Amino acid sequence: MPETAEVVVIGAGVVGCSVAYYLAREGVSVTLLEREAIGSGASAHATGSLSLLGAEFSLGASFQLARASYAEFPQIVPELESATGMDLLYQRRPSLRLALDDEEADLIKSLMVWQQPHVSMRWIDAREIHAIEPRLSSSIIGGVYEEESAQLDSYRLNLALARGAELQGASILNRQVTGLVANGSTTSGVRTASGDLHSGAVVVAAGTWSRAFTPWLDFPVPVRPMKGERLLLNYPGEPLPALISSPKRGHMISRLDGLTSVGSTGGRDYDRKELFLGEDFDRQPTETARLELLRRAIDVFPDLERAELVQQLAGSRPLSPDSKPIIGPVPGQDGVFLATGHTTKGIHLGPITGRIIADYICRGSTRVVSDMSEFLPDRFADFADADFLTDVPSVEE
Repeated sequence: MPETAEVVVIGAGVVGCSVAYYLAREGVSVTLLEREAIGSGASAHATGSLSLLGAEFSLGASFQLARASYAEFPQIVPELESATGMDLLYQRRPSLRLALDDEEADLIKSLMVWQQPHVSMRWIDAREIHAIEPRLSSSIIGGVYEEESAQLDSYRLNLALARGAELQGASILNRQVTGLVANGSTTSGVRTASGDLHSGAVVVAAGTWSRAFTPWLDFPVPVRPMKGERLLLNYPGEPLPALISSPKRGHMISRLDGLTSVGSTGGRDYDRKELFLGEDFDRQPTETARLELLRRAIDVFPDLERAELVQQLAGSRPLSPDSKPIIGPVPGQDGVFLATGHTTKGIHLGPITGRIIADYICRGSTRVVSDMSEFLPDRFADFADADFLTDVPSVEE
Protein backbone atom coordinates (compact mmCIF):
# COMPACT_ATOMS: atom_id res chain seq x y z
CA MET A 1 0.00 0.00 0.00
CA PRO A 2 1.41 3.45 -0.89
CA GLU A 3 1.81 5.94 1.94
CA THR A 4 -0.78 8.71 2.05
CA ALA A 5 -1.44 12.04 3.77
CA GLU A 6 -3.84 14.91 3.21
CA VAL A 7 -0.89 17.28 2.77
CA VAL A 8 2.81 16.70 2.15
CA VAL A 9 5.14 19.53 3.17
CA ILE A 10 8.64 19.46 1.67
CA GLY A 11 11.35 21.06 3.81
CA ALA A 12 11.74 21.15 7.60
CA GLY A 13 13.10 24.64 8.16
CA VAL A 14 11.13 27.21 10.13
CA VAL A 15 8.81 27.89 7.16
CA GLY A 16 8.07 24.23 6.41
CA CYS A 17 7.64 23.36 10.10
CA SER A 18 5.34 26.38 10.54
CA VAL A 19 3.19 25.14 7.65
CA ALA A 20 3.06 21.65 9.15
CA TYR A 21 2.25 23.02 12.61
CA TYR A 22 -0.59 25.27 11.51
CA LEU A 23 -2.10 22.58 9.29
CA ALA A 24 -1.85 19.92 12.00
CA ARG A 25 -3.43 22.32 14.48
CA GLU A 26 -6.42 22.49 12.08
CA GLY A 27 -6.72 18.71 12.23
CA VAL A 28 -5.19 18.11 8.79
CA SER A 29 -3.18 14.91 8.24
CA VAL A 30 0.33 16.17 7.44
CA THR A 31 3.57 14.47 6.45
CA LEU A 32 6.69 16.62 6.60
CA LEU A 33 9.62 15.52 4.42
CA GLU A 34 13.25 16.55 5.00
CA ARG A 35 16.26 15.18 3.15
CA GLU A 36 18.83 16.17 5.80
CA ALA A 37 17.83 17.19 9.33
CA ILE A 38 15.30 19.53 10.90
CA GLY A 39 16.63 23.08 10.66
CA SER A 40 19.67 22.09 8.60
CA GLY A 41 19.24 24.97 6.15
CA ALA A 42 19.01 28.73 6.64
CA SER A 43 17.00 28.45 9.86
CA ALA A 44 19.91 26.99 11.84
CA HIS A 45 22.17 30.03 11.43
CA ALA A 46 19.61 32.85 11.46
CA THR A 47 19.74 35.69 13.99
CA GLY A 48 16.10 35.35 15.03
CA SER A 49 15.49 39.11 14.91
CA LEU A 50 11.81 40.13 14.77
CA SER A 51 12.21 43.88 14.28
CA LEU A 52 9.84 45.84 12.06
CA LEU A 53 12.51 48.44 11.31
CA GLY A 54 15.07 48.24 8.51
CA ALA A 55 14.71 48.06 4.77
CA GLU A 56 13.56 44.46 4.43
CA PHE A 57 9.86 45.42 4.40
CA SER A 58 8.17 48.01 2.20
CA LEU A 59 5.04 50.11 2.54
CA GLY A 60 1.82 48.22 1.86
CA ALA A 61 1.22 44.48 1.90
CA SER A 62 4.85 43.73 2.77
CA PHE A 63 4.67 45.70 6.01
CA GLN A 64 1.17 44.39 6.72
CA LEU A 65 2.54 40.83 6.48
CA ALA A 66 5.46 41.73 8.75
CA ARG A 67 3.18 43.19 11.41
CA ALA A 68 0.80 40.22 11.25
CA SER A 69 3.64 37.77 11.78
CA TYR A 70 5.18 39.83 14.59
CA ALA A 71 1.79 39.64 16.33
CA GLU A 72 1.83 35.82 16.10
CA PHE A 73 4.86 35.37 18.35
CA PRO A 74 3.40 36.42 21.73
CA GLN A 75 0.85 33.63 21.25
CA ILE A 76 2.81 30.92 19.48
CA VAL A 77 5.96 31.09 21.64
CA PRO A 78 4.25 30.24 24.96
CA GLU A 79 2.06 27.73 23.11
CA LEU A 80 5.13 25.90 21.78
CA GLU A 81 7.09 26.20 25.04
CA SER A 82 4.19 24.75 27.01
CA ALA A 83 3.65 21.87 24.58
CA THR A 84 7.31 20.94 24.06
CA GLY A 85 9.08 22.03 27.25
CA MET A 86 11.63 23.98 25.18
CA ASP A 87 12.89 27.47 26.08
CA LEU A 88 12.98 29.51 22.86
CA LEU A 89 15.03 32.34 24.45
CA TYR A 90 12.32 34.78 23.36
CA GLN A 91 12.83 38.37 24.45
CA ARG A 92 10.77 41.51 23.82
CA ARG A 93 12.89 44.61 24.34
CA PRO A 94 13.41 48.11 22.96
CA SER A 95 15.66 48.48 19.95
CA LEU A 96 18.08 51.13 18.74
CA ARG A 97 18.83 51.50 15.03
CA LEU A 98 21.92 53.66 14.96
CA ALA A 99 23.48 56.05 12.47
CA LEU A 100 27.23 56.64 12.53
CA ASP A 101 27.23 58.85 9.44
CA ASP A 102 24.86 61.03 7.42
CA GLU A 103 24.14 58.29 4.87
CA GLU A 104 22.83 55.97 7.59
CA ALA A 105 20.85 58.80 9.18
CA ASP A 106 19.21 59.66 5.85
CA LEU A 107 18.27 56.01 5.24
CA ILE A 108 16.77 55.57 8.70
CA LYS A 109 14.80 58.82 8.50
CA SER A 110 13.48 58.01 5.00
CA LEU A 111 12.06 54.73 6.30
CA MET A 112 10.58 56.43 9.37
CA VAL A 113 8.34 58.54 7.11
CA TRP A 114 6.05 55.55 6.46
CA GLN A 115 7.00 53.25 9.38
CA GLN A 116 6.28 55.73 12.19
CA PRO A 117 2.46 55.73 11.80
CA HIS A 118 2.46 51.96 12.44
CA VAL A 119 5.26 51.41 14.98
CA SER A 120 5.94 53.12 18.29
CA MET A 121 9.27 54.77 17.45
CA ARG A 122 11.05 58.13 17.50
CA TRP A 123 14.32 59.70 16.38
CA ILE A 124 16.70 60.43 19.26
CA ASP A 125 20.04 62.22 19.30
CA ALA A 126 23.45 60.97 20.41
CA ARG A 127 22.98 62.35 23.93
CA GLU A 128 19.78 60.36 24.44
CA ILE A 129 21.37 57.23 22.95
CA HIS A 130 24.32 57.41 25.34
CA ALA A 131 21.94 57.92 28.25
CA ILE A 132 20.44 54.53 27.35
CA GLU A 133 23.82 52.83 26.74
CA PRO A 134 26.99 54.85 27.56
CA ARG A 135 29.29 52.16 26.14
CA LEU A 136 28.19 52.82 22.54
CA SER A 137 30.55 54.61 20.18
CA SER A 138 31.09 58.37 20.44
CA SER A 139 30.81 58.43 16.63
CA ILE A 140 27.04 57.83 16.76
CA ILE A 141 25.13 60.88 15.51
CA GLY A 142 21.60 59.66 16.25
CA GLY A 143 19.19 56.82 15.71
CA VAL A 144 15.65 55.57 15.97
CA TYR A 145 14.34 54.20 19.26
CA GLU A 146 11.70 51.47 18.88
CA GLU A 147 9.75 50.83 22.06
CA GLU A 148 9.51 47.10 21.42
CA SER A 149 11.14 44.58 19.11
CA ALA A 150 11.92 40.94 19.73
CA GLN A 151 14.46 38.19 19.20
CA LEU A 152 14.64 34.45 19.82
CA ASP A 153 16.79 31.43 19.04
CA SER A 154 15.86 30.43 15.50
CA TYR A 155 17.05 26.82 15.78
CA ARG A 156 15.09 26.23 18.98
CA LEU A 157 12.02 27.73 17.30
CA ASN A 158 12.53 25.35 14.38
CA LEU A 159 12.77 22.29 16.64
CA ALA A 160 9.76 23.40 18.69
CA LEU A 161 7.60 23.87 15.60
CA ALA A 162 8.57 20.40 14.36
CA ARG A 163 7.87 18.79 17.72
CA GLY A 164 4.66 20.80 18.09
CA ALA A 165 3.48 19.57 14.69
CA GLU A 166 4.23 15.98 15.73
CA LEU A 167 2.28 16.41 18.97
CA GLN A 168 -0.66 17.60 16.85
CA GLY A 169 -0.45 14.41 14.75
CA ALA A 170 1.97 15.27 11.92
CA SER A 171 4.53 12.73 10.70
CA ILE A 172 8.15 13.67 9.92
CA LEU A 173 10.07 11.50 7.48
CA ASN A 174 13.69 11.68 6.40
CA ARG A 175 13.20 11.42 2.63
CA GLN A 176 14.72 13.04 -0.45
CA VAL A 177 12.13 14.14 -3.00
CA THR A 178 12.90 13.04 -6.56
CA GLY A 179 9.81 14.35 -8.32
CA LEU A 180 6.06 14.89 -8.15
CA VAL A 181 3.20 12.47 -8.73
CA ALA A 182 1.02 14.22 -11.30
CA ASN A 183 -1.74 13.52 -13.79
CA GLY A 184 -1.83 16.43 -16.21
CA SER A 185 -2.21 19.62 -14.19
CA THR A 186 -3.22 17.78 -11.01
CA THR A 187 -0.49 16.89 -8.49
CA SER A 188 -1.39 14.04 -6.17
CA GLY A 189 1.80 13.41 -4.25
CA VAL A 190 5.58 13.28 -4.34
CA ARG A 191 8.17 10.78 -5.50
CA THR A 192 10.95 9.95 -3.08
CA ALA A 193 13.93 7.62 -3.11
CA SER A 194 11.87 5.30 -0.89
CA GLY A 195 8.72 5.33 -3.01
CA ASP A 196 5.73 7.51 -3.74
CA LEU A 197 3.76 9.36 -1.09
CA HIS A 198 0.23 10.30 -2.17
CA SER A 199 -1.63 13.37 -0.93
CA GLY A 200 -4.35 15.86 -1.70
CA ALA A 201 -1.93 18.80 -1.65
CA VAL A 202 1.82 19.43 -1.75
CA VAL A 203 3.61 22.41 -0.20
CA VAL A 204 7.12 23.21 -1.44
CA ALA A 205 8.93 24.89 1.47
CA ALA A 206 12.43 23.80 0.51
CA GLY A 207 14.12 27.16 0.99
CA THR A 208 17.31 27.48 -1.03
CA TRP A 209 16.58 24.18 -2.78
CA SER A 210 13.09 25.17 -4.01
CA ARG A 211 14.46 26.09 -7.43
CA ALA A 212 14.93 22.37 -8.17
CA PHE A 213 11.15 22.05 -8.44
CA THR A 214 10.97 24.29 -11.52
CA PRO A 215 11.07 21.47 -14.12
CA TRP A 216 8.66 19.27 -12.15
CA LEU A 217 6.14 22.09 -11.86
CA ASP A 218 6.75 23.49 -15.35
CA PHE A 219 6.71 26.84 -13.57
CA PRO A 220 9.64 29.05 -12.47
CA VAL A 221 10.64 28.97 -8.80
CA PRO A 222 13.31 31.70 -8.93
CA VAL A 223 15.14 31.22 -5.63
CA ARG A 224 18.92 31.56 -5.34
CA PRO A 225 21.28 31.00 -2.39
CA MET A 226 22.56 34.16 -0.70
CA LYS A 227 25.31 33.44 1.81
CA GLY A 228 25.37 35.07 5.22
CA GLU A 229 27.65 34.73 8.26
CA ARG A 230 27.34 35.83 11.89
CA LEU A 231 29.23 35.41 15.17
CA LEU A 232 28.37 34.41 18.73
CA LEU A 233 30.62 36.09 21.30
CA ASN A 234 31.23 35.70 25.02
CA TYR A 235 31.22 39.30 26.24
CA PRO A 236 32.23 39.73 29.91
CA GLY A 237 30.31 43.00 30.48
CA GLU A 238 26.68 43.65 31.32
CA PRO A 239 24.14 42.77 28.58
CA LEU A 240 23.02 45.53 26.23
CA PRO A 241 19.72 47.10 27.37
CA ALA A 242 18.30 47.19 23.82
CA LEU A 243 18.58 45.25 20.58
CA ILE A 244 21.19 47.19 18.60
CA SER A 245 21.54 47.50 14.83
CA SER A 246 23.04 49.80 12.20
CA PRO A 247 22.27 49.78 8.45
CA LYS A 248 25.93 49.48 7.45
CA ARG A 249 27.25 47.55 10.43
CA GLY A 250 24.62 44.96 11.28
CA HIS A 251 23.30 43.86 14.65
CA MET A 252 24.64 43.47 18.19
CA ILE A 253 22.19 41.51 20.36
CA SER A 254 22.60 40.26 23.93
CA ARG A 255 20.82 36.90 23.89
CA LEU A 256 19.07 35.34 26.88
CA ASP A 257 21.66 32.53 27.00
CA GLY A 258 24.38 35.08 27.82
CA LEU A 259 25.98 35.17 24.37
CA THR A 260 26.20 38.24 22.14
CA SER A 261 25.16 37.82 18.51
CA VAL A 262 26.98 39.92 15.91
CA GLY A 263 26.28 40.00 12.19
CA SER A 264 25.57 39.50 9.56
CA THR A 265 27.12 39.64 6.12
CA GLY A 266 23.77 38.86 4.46
CA GLY A 267 24.52 40.59 1.15
CA ARG A 268 25.85 43.86 2.52
CA ASP A 269 29.47 42.97 1.67
CA TYR A 270 28.94 42.10 -1.96
CA ASP A 271 28.02 43.92 -5.13
CA ARG A 272 25.02 42.78 -7.16
CA LYS A 273 26.97 40.29 -9.24
CA GLU A 274 29.00 38.71 -6.46
CA LEU A 275 25.83 38.17 -4.44
CA PHE A 276 25.02 35.17 -6.63
CA LEU A 277 28.39 33.46 -7.05
CA GLY A 278 27.84 29.74 -6.48
CA GLU A 279 24.74 27.65 -6.82
CA ASP A 280 24.93 25.67 -3.60
CA PHE A 281 24.11 26.16 0.04
CA ASP A 282 27.39 27.34 1.61
CA ARG A 283 28.03 26.47 5.28
CA GLN A 284 31.74 27.32 5.20
CA PRO A 285 32.74 30.15 7.59
CA THR A 286 35.41 32.52 6.28
CA GLU A 287 38.15 34.49 8.00
CA THR A 288 37.28 37.53 5.88
CA ALA A 289 33.72 37.60 7.23
CA ARG A 290 34.87 37.04 10.81
CA LEU A 291 37.29 39.97 10.76
CA GLU A 292 34.82 42.25 8.99
CA LEU A 293 31.99 41.42 11.40
CA LEU A 294 34.19 42.07 14.42
CA ARG A 295 35.44 45.36 12.96
CA ARG A 296 31.90 46.55 12.28
CA ALA A 297 30.62 45.57 15.72
CA ILE A 298 33.51 47.30 17.49
CA ASP A 299 32.78 50.46 15.44
CA VAL A 300 29.40 50.59 17.18
CA PHE A 301 30.22 48.98 20.54
CA PRO A 302 33.96 49.43 21.22
CA ASP A 303 33.96 47.37 24.42
CA LEU A 304 33.39 44.23 22.32
CA GLU A 305 37.17 44.20 21.93
CA ARG A 306 37.09 42.30 25.22
CA ALA A 307 34.81 39.57 23.86
CA GLU A 308 35.86 36.02 22.92
CA LEU A 309 34.62 34.24 19.81
CA VAL A 310 32.44 31.23 20.70
CA GLN A 311 31.00 30.26 17.31
CA GLN A 312 30.92 31.42 13.71
CA LEU A 313 27.84 30.42 11.73
CA ALA A 314 27.47 30.40 7.96
CA GLY A 315 24.73 29.43 5.56
CA SER A 316 22.68 30.55 2.56
CA ARG A 317 19.31 32.24 2.63
CA PRO A 318 16.66 31.64 -0.07
CA LEU A 319 16.72 34.89 -2.04
CA SER A 320 13.83 35.76 -4.36
CA PRO A 321 14.23 38.25 -7.23
CA ASP A 322 12.30 41.00 -5.40
CA SER A 323 13.37 39.89 -1.89
CA LYS A 324 9.72 39.14 -1.04
CA PRO A 325 8.48 35.66 -0.11
CA ILE A 326 6.76 33.45 -2.64
CA ILE A 327 3.59 32.18 -0.96
CA GLY A 328 0.50 30.59 -2.45
CA PRO A 329 -0.85 28.26 -5.14
CA VAL A 330 1.19 27.48 -8.25
CA PRO A 331 -0.66 28.64 -11.40
CA GLY A 332 -1.77 25.80 -13.64
CA GLN A 333 -1.00 23.14 -11.01
CA ASP A 334 -3.91 21.97 -8.88
CA GLY A 335 -2.85 21.00 -5.39
CA VAL A 336 0.64 22.59 -5.24
CA PHE A 337 1.63 25.56 -3.08
CA LEU A 338 4.90 27.43 -2.65
CA ALA A 339 6.23 28.78 0.65
CA THR A 340 9.77 29.90 -0.06
CA GLY A 341 12.02 32.84 -1.00
CA HIS A 342 11.85 34.62 2.36
CA THR A 343 15.39 36.02 1.92
CA THR A 344 16.56 37.46 5.28
CA LYS A 345 13.16 37.31 7.05
CA GLY A 346 12.30 33.60 7.14
CA ILE A 347 12.20 33.44 10.94
CA HIS A 348 10.10 36.59 11.26
CA LEU A 349 7.66 35.51 8.51
CA GLY A 350 7.63 31.75 9.17
CA PRO A 351 4.56 31.57 11.44
CA ILE A 352 2.41 33.86 9.30
CA THR A 353 3.39 31.86 6.21
CA GLY A 354 2.18 28.73 7.99
CA ARG A 355 -1.12 30.39 8.76
CA ILE A 356 -1.54 31.63 5.17
CA ILE A 357 -0.86 28.23 3.59
CA ALA A 358 -3.25 26.59 6.08
CA ASP A 359 -5.88 29.14 5.05
CA TYR A 360 -5.40 28.37 1.35
CA ILE A 361 -5.59 24.61 1.87
CA CYS A 362 -8.44 24.58 4.40
CA ARG A 363 -10.50 27.55 3.21
CA GLY A 364 -9.36 28.32 -0.35
CA SER A 365 -8.16 31.86 0.45
CA THR A 366 -6.62 33.97 3.20
CA ARG A 367 -7.46 37.26 4.90
CA VAL A 368 -4.12 37.72 6.65
CA VAL A 369 -3.26 40.57 4.29
CA SER A 370 -5.67 42.56 2.16
CA ASP A 371 -3.76 41.94 -1.08
CA MET A 372 -1.66 38.81 -1.60
CA SER A 373 -0.59 39.73 -5.14
CA GLU A 374 2.87 40.89 -3.94
CA PHE A 375 3.61 37.37 -2.69
CA LEU A 376 1.77 35.01 -5.06
CA PRO A 377 3.87 32.77 -7.35
CA ASP A 378 2.05 34.01 -10.45
CA ARG A 379 4.09 37.24 -10.38
CA PHE A 380 6.95 35.14 -11.80
CA ALA A 381 4.93 33.38 -14.51
CA ASP A 382 7.00 34.94 -17.30
CA PHE A 383 10.27 35.04 -15.40
CA ALA A 384 13.41 33.91 -17.18
CA ASP A 385 16.33 32.75 -15.06
CA ALA A 386 18.66 35.23 -16.76
CA ASP A 387 16.50 38.07 -15.40
CA PHE A 388 17.48 37.32 -11.81
CA LEU A 389 20.56 39.53 -11.57
CA THR A 390 18.85 42.58 -13.01
CA ASP A 391 15.59 42.19 -11.10
CA VAL A 392 16.84 41.64 -7.56
CA PRO A 393 17.14 44.75 -5.37
CA SER A 394 20.08 45.44 -3.10
CA VAL A 395 19.85 43.63 0.23
CA GLU A 396 20.26 45.32 3.57
CA GLU A 397 19.81 43.29 6.74
